[in-house]
Amino acid sequence: MSVFLRWGVFGILVFAGLLYAYNASKHLADQHAAKAAAEAETGSAAGNAPLPELTAEEREAIGPRCLTELTVASRALEARDGGEPFDRVLRMQEIAFLEDAKQRARLVKVATRWFEEQGAIDALTLRRSAVTECQEATP
Repeated sequence: MSVFLRWGVFGILVFAGLLYAYNASKHLADQHAAKAAAEAETGSAAGNAPLPELTAEEREAIGPRCLTELTVASRALEARDGGEPFDRVLRMQEIAFLEDAKQRARLVKVATRWFEEQGAIDALTLRRSAVTECQEATP
């Protein structure tokens, strides 16, 4: 078999492989877009609109510790819904740069609980549950 024939066959196989990879990635992109559109449609139908910002009186009633836990919980849910890994949740500013080991352990526990929560959770349920759990856990 001549060198030109071998390289010709090799070239044809490489071209076929690249064409297959291109078509497969295009198909995966179409599937991903369809899935994202379906999730956006069900999310808007379920009423997952974010709640308005907390007023000053509500912030004062909740307290700074519970506000931090509420922020961690909402970011953990956003990361879960966005398909981000859990270690990225643990590297968020509220957890990673906290010097108090006891408080950091509590925030890791909150992040883990909300990251592993199954199903869709609306903003009102999240706010009520996170604040209630914080107030029960806070001495």
